Amino acid sequence: MTEIAVDDGLRERPPATPASEGPLRPYHWAVMVLGVLGYATIAADAAIFPTSYPLVQQSLGFSDSAVGYIYAAGFFTCGVIAMFFIGPMTDRFGRKPLFIAAIAICSAFTILTGFAWNTASFGVMRSIGTIGYVSWGLATVLIAESVPAKHRGWMTGTVPVGWAIGFGSSAFFSEHIAAGMGWRAVFWIVGTLPLVFGIAVSFVIKETPHFQDLQHARRTGASRFHIDVAKTEKSVLAQLWAADMRRRTIGVTVFFLFIVPQYAIMSYFGLSFMQAKDISFLEANRAISWANWLGIVTILAASFLTRGKGAHYTLTAVGVLGSICAIFMVYLATPSTIVPWFIVYVLITIGLWGGSSNFLQEAFPTRIRGTGGAWGSGMLWASYGTLALVVAPLLTLYSWNVLVIVFGAVLPLIALVGLWLVPQPKALNSNLEDLVH
Repeated sequence: MTEIAVDDGLRERPPATPASEGPLRPYHWAVMVLGVLGYATIAADAAIFPTSYPLVQQSLGFSDSAVGYIYAAGFFTCGVIAMFFIGPMTDRFGRKPLFIAAIAICSAFTILTGFAWNTASFGVMRSIGTIGYVSWGLATVLIAESVPAKHRGWMTGTVPVGWAIGFGSSAFFSEHIAAGMGWRAVFWIVGTLPLVFGIAVSFVIKETPHFQDLQHARRTGASRFHIDVAKTEKSVLAQLWAADMRRRTIGVTVFFLFIVPQYAIMSYFGLSFMQAKDISFLEANRAISWANWLGIVTILAASFLTRGKGAHYTLTAVGVLGSICAIFMVYLATPSTIVPWFIVYVLITIGLWGGSSNFLQEAFPTRIRGTGGAWGSGMLWASYGTLALVVAPLLTLYSWNVLVIVFGAVLPLIALVGLWLVPQPKALNSNLEDLVH
């Protein structure tokens, strides 16, 4: 099969060298930028409720326990649909159409959430809208399969920059818009943003050469990228748990389930944590904004570190440093220094996203990369959902300091066991087709 490369933005022609080995082209930059900005709009959506829930709660009149249930319903909805539907569909119908569909669903139901009239309608529309959060995994697959191998680590690692941009922006909107115009205005504004990038993606981004080759291999039995055609006859979920992939799948599962709470305890529950420390709503959101915007530097540093040292060592460093910072924050922070400690903690733990993107793409072969990426993404959101269910009940028994130690310092050590269950690539920045078949 002749591989298609894209040059000068939109023109296609057969490449002189394989795309995995050639230089960076304008199209590669376009894919990366649209992936980052597209995910930024999704992240902004994900952060609306955590940064404005006191106003929503006051308006719709739901209890503190309902906040956790609304979080959990959305996260589990996204996780289950990502793992069992969107992932397999990505390996059957393509990376691009599923990415656009995820963005569109998120946009539509976020706008509709702004019209919610009670707790039930708010919870249902938020839950459906969170399906779009799987776009993190889809965006990284699109980039990983579209750019040269030597640039894959840092370019896929830039996708989570969108998370920092979006999360920080929502906190900014909650501070400056929700307080004056009401929470509904924030949902309508943030809900329209994904539409813009969804349209741009539909016109600019092409289907990846690896997926085109996968389709060709299914039709003809011939593959340019060394796809094991015999294995593609099984369902993609069966391939994910087959003997040759089982260790990788278990490792990815354990890693994301136990590492995500380290960051999530201070991202999704940062407002609650700081209000418990007598920090005002406006000051807390200001700190969340700055922590996430400054976190862009950490994400980029982690993504470049994966290129030089590999994802395994990068993620190990983030997990260990985050655990140490959690302990310091609990035992050294004072009422006057809790905000700076919070910002430092987020700055360290947000590095997870800069390293995990490349880790997830290298863990699975082309034939199930979409399914594997969505599985990891599903575990990520399932971890968020579990945290949402247990934080409120645990706070009736234990202090915030205990929760920070457990989720911020202890669970990440379990996650590192899962990380190292996944075999390292034999060589850094290898072509995707050379990593695993």
